[in-house]
This record gives sequence, C-alpha cells and structure tokens, in this order.
Amino acid sequence: MSRELRWSLFVFVVIFLAFFGIHSFILSDQGFSASHYFWVLLLLLPGIFVVGIVFLGNLLDKQRRQEERLEHLVREVLHEINLPIATIDANLEMLHRRIDEERARKRLRRITAATRRLKRLYRELAYELRREISPVEREAFDLADLLEERVEHFRELGRNPLEVESEATPVYADRIGMEQVLDNLLENALKYSEKNAPIHITLRNGELTIRDEGIGMDENEILRVYERYYQSDRQVRGEGIGLAIVKRYCDDEGIGLRIVSRKGEGTSIHLDLTKIIRPERG
Repeated sequence: MSRELRWSLFVFVVIFLAFFGIHSFILSDQGFSASHYFWVLLLLLPGIFVVGIVFLGNLLDKQRRQEERLEHLVREVLHEINLPIATIDANLEMLHRRIDEERARKRLRRITAATRRLKRLYRELAYELRREISPVEREAFDLADLLEERVEHFRELGRNPLEVESEATPVYADRIGMEQVLDNLLENALKYSEKNAPIHITLRNGELTIRDEGIGMDENEILRVYERYYQSDRQVRGEGIGLAIVKRYCDDEGIGLRIVSRKGEGTSIHLDLTKIIRPERG
C-alpha cells in the first residue's frame, strides 16, 4: 500500500471516529433529532471532501506518471528497433549490387523477404502502441493517392499483376491506420494467390474492393477470419493478425467490412467508406 493511500485512509478513519464521537455526545447530552445529524454531517463534509480530493489526486498523478514513463519507453524501444532494421536494409541493397553468384543471390532474396516482413511487423507494432498511448490523429487525404502509393510498393515485389481502377475519393480518417489496412489486404491477396494470378482493385462510388483469384475460404473460415492468430491455410507463412487489425480499424472509423469468398475461387474484400467520405467544398 502506497504512502499516499495509507495517509488518506488514516484521515478517513479519524473523521469516521470523530463522527461517532460527536454523534454519541449529541445522543447523551441533547437527545436524538434530525437537525443534530444534519449539523454533524455539515461539519464533517469539508474533511471528507478534502480526503476525497487528495486521494483521487494521488491516484491520477500516479497514473499520469506511469503513462509518461510508458510513452517514453515505447518511443525509446521503437527507435532502437528501427535502427538495426534500417542498417540491415541498407546493407542488403549494397550486397545485391555486388554479388553475382546465383546461389548467394537466392539467399539474399530470402533475407530481403524476411527483412521486409520484419519491417511490416515493426510498423504494425509501432502503430498499435502509439494508438494505445495517444489519441488517434485523423486528417483529410485522397484515398486514391494512398492506394496508388501502396499498390506501387507491392508492384516492386515483382509478383502478381495488380489491376487498379480508382477515382478520387477524399476522406477524413486515420491515414496511418488506413495504410496498414491497405497493406494487410494487399498482402493477403498476394499471399493466398498463385504468383501469376491477377489482383483486382477497385475504388469507386465510396467503396473499395480488393479481389483475388486465390484459394478462397469456406463459410466456417469466414466466420473465424477476424480472430487474432487464425490462419485459413497453415502452409502459408504469416502471423494471422492482419484481418484482426483491419477489423478493429474499420470498427473505429465506422467503415463497413464485408468478405465474400468461395473455396478454390478466390476472395473479395469490400470496404464501405461512406462514413469517412469528405464532401468536396464548392
């Protein structure tokens, strides 16, 4: 028990005993009446109020100090994790340019893929921790521009063809969170598709659709797909947290999320953006 709590309890006990002392005096000397109780309570209320303020103030101050220490620790840890990731990334690029032997290049590609995965996990961890310790920052941006930026990033991986049809869609939302959503949805579409199968992406009339021609899911899997660490295909590497993050973001922003899938035919993810659309100013 903290010193502040012990002190508050001590003062409370003193006030409590004083109340019974005055009460006993009134009963023995003047007899019982409602007005006597009223005056006793009136005399003791300031003390009770002070104890309450002190007690609550101590608790809030302690909580504030803990939150400040946690925020400082989170920032320090994220900074320290980011440094070695950036170093690995920079050296991998240098090695790719200098090594010609195919077996070594194949190993480098595996290391690069693992580093890319680590960077994605770092971004997700950083985002989740920051949103826990500070308010979410929303801003106005064009979702079509952000979508094109993320699609271009995945095109650089040289995997599936990404077919995009989009129109300007001004929204007001958490941009960093939306970037995480797009990355998770696009990565899932690539992960569960054959390497040459196209990924169809449409942003039109306030709805974003990402459709693949991959392994698909049955009704049972669709019901469980938002669970953290659940993976419909255990043979595919992943953490099983992507759609859980997507679901949480959509719930927070008021975005409708719908999944349509058939086993062996592919999956379509539909995001209803109506509630975050920012009307154009005339």
